[in-house]
Amino acid sequence: MFANHDVVFNFTCMEMKDREQPDHANCSPEGLVHQVKTATRTARIELAGENALERYDAGGYAQVLSTSMSDSGSGLAAFTYLRMNKKLFEGDNWRHLVDFVRNMSEGGRRQRLPDSDSRGSDIYVGHIKKTKEHKQEAGTVLV
Repeated sequence: MFANHDVVFNFTCMEMKDREQPDHANCSPEGLVHQVKTATRTARIELAGENALERYDAGGYAQVLSTSMSDSGSGLAAFTYLRMNKKLFEGDNWRHLVDFVRNMSEGGRRQRLPDSDSRGSDIYVGHIKKTKEHKQEAGTVLV
């Protein structure tokens, strides 16, 4: 039924790892995500994901990247970042998010969006170009 109506199934806990869960919980978020990925592939519907917890660490983002790819290499239809607040924009948290977004866009199945605001939305995206320039400068210094 979902496939007949072009449903995109949105599922949570993409950032969660089994080993990070308390023993008494007797749960497997990774197993659950795998089960949902298998079910959506079998039903021929697209899968979208989201985070369940407020996390800003590189490990959480790496898990999302890992769970976002299927065995066939196709990515999620979309990813919704939940729990966005002021802490996200502080220091390393912001840098981790920028790296995560870059990695998702490079590894996703959708066409990469432009580094500039081509839709007239007035969203500032200049930091993307500045980050690239900064990394190039840092690479030049290290060489």
